[in-house]
Amino acid sequence: MNFKLNLVLFIFVLTPLSDANQLLKKSEIAEQLYKKLLKRQRAEQLAAIKSFQKLRNYEKKYQMITLMAEKVFTIMQDSRAKIEASHFIPGVSEFPTDDNIRDALSNIIENSALFAEIILRLPEISVSVLKTNNNWDILLQWGIAYCYQVKYLLDNSTIKILSLASQELNYVPRDLNYANPYRKNKQESDGNEEEPNQLQSKNVKKKKKKLQKGPRLHDEF
Repeated sequence: MNFKLNLVLFIFVLTPLSDANQLLKKSEIAEQLYKKLLKRQRAEQLAAIKSFQKLRNYEKKYQMITLMAEKVFTIMQDSRAKIEASHFIPGVSEFPTDDNIRDALSNIIENSALFAEIILRLPEISVSVLKTNNNWDILLQWGIAYCYQVKYLLDNSTIKILSLASQELNYVPRDLNYANPYRKNKQESDGNEEEPNQLQSKNVKKKKKKLQKGPRLHDEF
């Protein structure tokens, strides 16, 4: 995303402009281009997540989400430090044309939205992974809050995802009618993968059958 964004916006940072109106216009054009590219990036993220959901191996999903979390939150930690050290103030400053600031802003938005989507679509696994590292939990909460400060850059679907994820994780009080739309059937996939509870239920049934054969308690462990 950052490479494509830099490529498209490159023409706007080639020549220094002394006129304030020209600088403002350049920033406004850059912001509009960013919004379009961000929307496209979010669509690509969603397609990748939907493909990932089709994996049937629970353990493999857990491992992959853990690896994803490690990368996502490392990037977010670094980007947070950069954005907080910059002069960019959400809602006050013009859209940044400085590569480093823009990249940091982009990383925060994209990765917060990405993991929020994962939280909603694969709640049992992703929440479990998130809670293994308190710093990750804090970073995601901060990232979502920061996204709200720059919500003028986001499309409505992304804003909704962030809102639902905040409620799912109890970062904010849940609406009275709150429901995770992806928990509809308590499944995290298209129905091809058995949930841990389903697997546990089947194991219990098998254990009961074994018990009926005789007092072989060691079979239960």
